Amino acid sequence: MKGKRVTAILSLLLASALLPLAAVASPRDTTDSSHRTVICQSQSQSQNPSQSQNESEAKTFTGKITKSNGRYVLEDQSMNSSYYLDDTKAAQKFEGKNVVVTGTLDAQNRTIHVQKIEAA
Repeated sequence: MKGKRVTAILSLLLASALLPLAAVASPRDTTDSSHRTVICQSQSQSQNPSQSQNESEAKTFTGKITKSNGRYVLEDQSMNSSYYLDDTKAAQKFEGKNVVVTGTLDAQNRTIHVQKIEAA
């Protein structure tokens, strides 16, 4: 009889210890929270549409096109910086010349995604 009582108490303790874990792992809760996450992300994107547009907005860069390590580079003397150009054909025509480059800047890779190049 004493063994049955100990087993019952241990079962009760184990069940009460596992109850909070079962509530957290419920599939219904997981679906609801992921649904909430998607809604929050959608709302934050719709509230800041200009932020994503600004990152891909074309800008103009001025400087001289040179070749460095087999790649064409725009050297901007006024800013004391240089940027790789991703359009080899267009850049090759202006090697050694001062130009105005229109494109979007990938700041992480220091690369301009060229839309057009014109003589300065």
